[in-house]
Amino acid sequence: MRLLLALAVTALLATTAAAQDLKVTVAGRDTVTLSPKDLAALPRAKATITVKGAAVTYEGARLDAVLAQAGVVHGERLMGRYLNQVVIARAADGFFSVLSLAETDPVYRANPVVVADTVNGHRLDDREGPYRLVVDGDLRPSRAPRQLVSIEVKPAF
Repeated sequence: MRLLLALAVTALLATTAAAQDLKVTVAGRDTVTLSPKDLAALPRAKATITVKGAAVTYEGARLDAVLAQAGVVHGERLMGRYLNQVVIARAADGFFSVLSLAETDPVYRANPVVVADTVNGHRLDDREGPYRLVVDGDLRPSRAPRQLVSIEVKPAF
């Protein structure tokens, strides 16, 4: 009986974690909240990083597409004063990573940056998910915050 109750609680918590929204804030604009359904509808990509000496492949919405939903300039229009912006990805535990806006756009970067919801073909577990930012090709996961809860775009200085 206790085992069944524990399994039910675990399933409920996993469902709750998988249904989390992602907040995207752009300096000088309103915050956009993207639901799991919104993220699933965006263009997807795969990103591979090395974790503890092994290559791990994540898949999810491309970060440039996520930022475009919040009105961030991207693609061929990303030049001049817009290149002065940074993207701050924040995790539930307070960890954050910073990328230049150019690092998130396929016009400037061959390897994708993704808001991952799967790893090696499976949904992210509670320790990593429901989302993880992953920069394809990074040799260490230092710019890959787990349990991603928000993304902020603002001028660097």
